Amino acid sequence: MQERVGDMNVKHFLAFDVGTTSMKCILFNESFEELFYENREYDIESGPNGIAQIAPQVYYQTFCDCIAAMTKKVNVGQLPLAICFTTQGETLIPVDAEGNALTKAIVWLDTRAGKEADYICKGISRENWYATTGLCEIDGALPMAKVLWLKKNEPEIYRKTDKFLLLEDYLIFCLTGKRVSEKSLQSSTGWYDIVREKMYTEVLQLCQVEEGKFPEILPCGTVVGGISSQIAESLGLSAETVVVTGAMDQIASAIGAGNTHQGIVTETTGTALVVGATVQKPEFDLQIPLTVYKHYNDQFIYMPYFATAGITLKWFRDTMLSHLVGEAKEKGVSSYDLINEMVKTSPPGSNGVMMNPDLMTGGAFYGLTLSSSMADMARSVMEGVAFMLRSLIEAVEAKKIAVESILSMGGGSYSAVWSEIKAAVCGKPIHCVGYSQTTALGAAILAAAAVGSCDSVEAASKQIVDSGHIYGPNEKLKAIYDEVYIQYKNHI
Repeated sequence: MQERVGDMNVKHFLAFDVGTTSMKCILFNESFEELFYENREYDIESGPNGIAQIAPQVYYQTFCDCIAAMTKKVNVGQLPLAICFTTQGETLIPVDAEGNALTKAIVWLDTRAGKEADYICKGISRENWYATTGLCEIDGALPMAKVLWLKKNEPEIYRKTDKFLLLEDYLIFCLTGKRVSEKSLQSSTGWYDIVREKMYTEVLQLCQVEEGKFPEILPCGTVVGGISSQIAESLGLSAETVVVTGAMDQIASAIGAGNTHQGIVTETTGTALVVGATVQKPEFDLQIPLTVYKHYNDQFIYMPYFATAGITLKWFRDTMLSHLVGEAKEKGVSSYDLINEMVKTSPPGSNGVMMNPDLMTGGAFYGLTLSSSMADMARSVMEGVAFMLRSLIEAVEAKKIAVESILSMGGGSYSAVWSEIKAAVCGKPIHCVGYSQTTALGAAILAAAAVGSCDSVEAASKQIVDSGHIYGPNEKLKAIYDEVYIQYKNHI
């Protein structure tokens, strides 16, 4: 059951979308209209052996800076707020009994724990692992592997650790002093059983890690408590402000886009390409292994992904079309707008040029000739990501899930030509969600439901989601892309 605030009249919701390199702060009213927006960036410290880390105080200071910027523009001192965080899933922060961080935050990108991941792989069957955690792989980015790495390589830090917190947990602790987490965020840790909703005792025993070193796990959208009077005064917030558990960023984004029940499928073309399909009961079939996360309620969500999507187009812009950045600035437009116009000059199929957009393991252009143009290459990047989207949709359909249309989010959804390509490649209508900040919006909806400002997450999501523009599949283009897709699969 979600805890609600009984007689508090909370009608404003402050959502923080804490990403890999930036934090977005958005204030919503009870109609989920945006009253304030702020985006602050920070840097990741990288090191040898896959190290990626950030001082924990950077996150909290960025939070404080966002609040300071908001209070200059919006009079929130007398407004009771519900604060909700949505964060990346695997960033780890060990804290001692007083709540002091014992290391820098080990960012989700950090892969230092490769050997420890191999140890877990050898100790637990893949079938058992997948059926318990919903995760298809075990690698050095896994939080459970990172905990084991600390145990082996930093035994004093491990000994002093009272709780292993994730990023959302840490920020909640900073405001409330309570060490809690939530179910969707725990889905990608490797120490949580998403089916039975409890700790995964087999992996903890294998790694000899005590269960007591992890926080209490609450449902998404649960009131944790109020902020301290000292923090409220220092930040210029109402002393009646409360903090609510959020959801992992991809889950929050699904909520903000209306993906709250079975039969809805979303795709996000941001840095990565992520597909989300809500189901009541998932199949843990290793013949078709799709990552499964705990949804905000008792449901689950298939979430297959591809690591490089929008970032591939950014790489192409920065390396091949860097001159467009200056040109766009002079014209007062986005450099991606200029790329979109360029892409339109190349025909479907990019004059025979194809691209494998997998820049993590080795992408490549195919079919280049002396007559190939930059427009052909740019279009082939968009087509390559669209082909990858089709492969992910086909994997979802192989689970006997009907996909009649696709809700589209992320930066890629703002490109009309890219959306048209996706619709033709997949043979399904692409509905571009009207509001871009669906992740923060999903967090705000969870907060509103938790304090009783709306009837339910589902009701709020259904009421406010704007499908935006719809791109139907052009049958002539679809026929062309069906042929090119066969060639694409032969190359990758």
